[in-house]
Amino acid sequence: MLTEPTPKYVKCFVSAALAVTLAGLFTAPPAFARIAANTIDSQAIVTDNGHHIIVTGPIACAESERAFLRITVTQRETGAVAEGSTRITCTGDAQQWEIHASVQNQAVFEEGPATAVALAHTTDRGDITDAHQWLVDITLAGE
Repeated sequence: MLTEPTPKYVKCFVSAALAVTLAGLFTAPPAFARIAANTIDSQAIVTDNGHHIIVTGPIACAESERAFLRITVTQRETGAVAEGSTRITCTGDAQQWEIHASVQNQAVFEEGPATAVALAHTTDRGDITDAHQWLVDITLAGE
């Protein structure tokens, strides 16, 4: 025969469950974001008569990992699209990256507003550990 638990026992059960949950929160190691401090610098440089863009930004990733970054820059006013990529050996601290992106179509870039999208993934001994994508409105400036 099942009986309804008394409020006293329910209160004790809820209190015990809450204590176990809180203990787990404070004793469990924090999750480490493998790709951190990532963005794209707000200004990029147009070179080679609008056929290349130099894009930079910071990234932080766990020491001993490698980061693979790919960037795409688009400019709506001209229809230009550029892509480029680089690799970084992570140090555990914020590092500056630089990518030279080349135009992928017939249009060329001009000074002014553009959009940059970065995609990065990290590896540790060949195993992928994280992937992240971000988008930033940038301004293109001449050399």
